[in-house]
Amino acid sequence: MKITTALLTLFVYASLAASSAFAHNPAREDPLWAPFNNHDSNNWLIADGYKNNDAFFGCYWSNDRVGFSGGQMTLSLASNTSHQAPYQYDCAEYATHEFFGYGLYEVSMRPAPVSGVVSSFFTYTGPYYGGAPWDEIDIEFLGNDTSQVQFNYYTNGVGGNEIVHQLGFNAADSFNTYAFEWHENYINWYVNGQLVATATENIPSSPSKIMMNIWNTYGLDEWTGPYYGQEAQAVYEWVRFTPYEANGGSPGADFQLRACDRNAASSGVATWECGVGSFDAGQWIRFDNVDLSSGYNAFAVSHATTVSGSFEIRLGSPNGTTIGTVNYSSTGGWGDYQWNGTPSLNTGAQGVHDIYIVMTQGATNISEFWFKNE
Repeated sequence: MKITTALLTLFVYASLAASSAFAHNPAREDPLWAPFNNHDSNNWLIADGYKNNDAFFGCYWSNDRVGFSGGQMTLSLASNTSHQAPYQYDCAEYATHEFFGYGLYEVSMRPAPVSGVVSSFFTYTGPYYGGAPWDEIDIEFLGNDTSQVQFNYYTNGVGGNEIVHQLGFNAADSFNTYAFEWHENYINWYVNGQLVATATENIPSSPSKIMMNIWNTYGLDEWTGPYYGQEAQAVYEWVRFTPYEANGGSPGADFQLRACDRNAASSGVATWECGVGSFDAGQWIRFDNVDLSSGYNAFAVSHATTVSGSFEIRLGSPNGTTIGTVNYSSTGGWGDYQWNGTPSLNTGAQGVHDIYIVMTQGATNISEFWFKNE
């Protein structure tokens, strides 16, 4: 993010003009799905070779601090003594080329648990982009306490809207899904699909870039804790944007099933942390009482394998009605997780069901599934 703390809400760009709805930069109308298997230069830009002018930013953006491996993107922070003190650090920022408007913004991430370090997912625009007002919506983690997440937003440079949510878990220990739903009259924030915060006053309106970054603070110890120079990493699995549908309201958060939430009766599979392995042809995993609501038209899976194969999504039993099939190929290794799925799930499957994932060919490791509407 660009500026995120209540200590700085009096800092306002003197050149900011009054905002009008969706002014300055056109908003992309298409959805965006970004699994981080590699750098997608068509949609994303890596910040490189400069430092934000604000004195409290303690580092320089560097493309060397953005890496891709095993279906994940890592943004890192490390010392670089070639810079002038006290800003002798390189950090990372990843941003879209295009601007986005009202809709649902989602990320699967694991922040850095290092004091004085901010890990983030947010939207931003400002005077640098064609004279736009400073509008911003934030999800950010302060490394001195990653058992909580901070939400915030700025409208035409006016902030002071911080909301701190206690997660009930340490976000740095595992990947979780964080999201915000941006509407003309409100912002909703979600954690793992659950609504946890809402704002309704002075909502931003200017199309903005989607951004992620990690950076160390300088002189903001009261907010982030002191930074002692440690290396730090924030890791991201994927990002998704679903545009607001004018005739149907804002989209709801997609439905996530984590592999470790399976029913213990699942046949013959092994588990570790929040993954499933030894998932071979003829085996299945079961999820109880899954609410498919009014139906989903797509299904995504994060998996790793060295072979090709397929599995089916079935209702009620391992031999129940098939509502979708996923064909997959090798990801390059049993630890190299990538996203795959099917865009043609049967939307007639609605309401509450036990869901069976039945392996029909091959074998793969699995970490999570998503029921989606695209």
